[in-house]
Amino acid sequence: MSGSYLIDVPRGIVFSRGWGVLTDAEIFAHAESLRSNARFDPGFRQIVDFRELREIRLTGAGVHAVAQNNPFRRDARRALVVVTDEAFGLARMFELFTEADPEQFRIFREIGPALEWIGLDPNTPWPGQMPDATFEVP
Repeated sequence: MSGSYLIDVPRGIVFSRGWGVLTDAEIFAHAESLRSNARFDPGFRQIVDFRELREIRLTGAGVHAVAQNNPFRRDARRALVVVTDEAFGLARMFELFTEADPEQFRIFREIGPALEWIGLDPNTPWPGQMPDATFEVP
């Protein structure tokens, strides 16, 4: 997978995207990169766009490990956007492993409702500026 994130400090939102093939290594790289970024606040809201994933190679152990090393606080509002049942199931597994506050973590099939749920207009375009980090793990 290739991935990127943009930390929008004024709005308190992390915009994360993933595309291609998703593996354990990429989800670890994303979490570690966020944690080490001085602009990141664990209480920020997050929207994750996984609509362009082609393949998922995550393991249950990988999902559990990254959930235990989650850079966000339990009460940080987070929205994940997925299009396949497989991605939905893995997102749900992540939610359970993080013990996320059920009122603060949701999985969506479309981007508009996810944007609205984190407090943006549903027609808000994805930020066009350069991301804080772009990564690809071989």
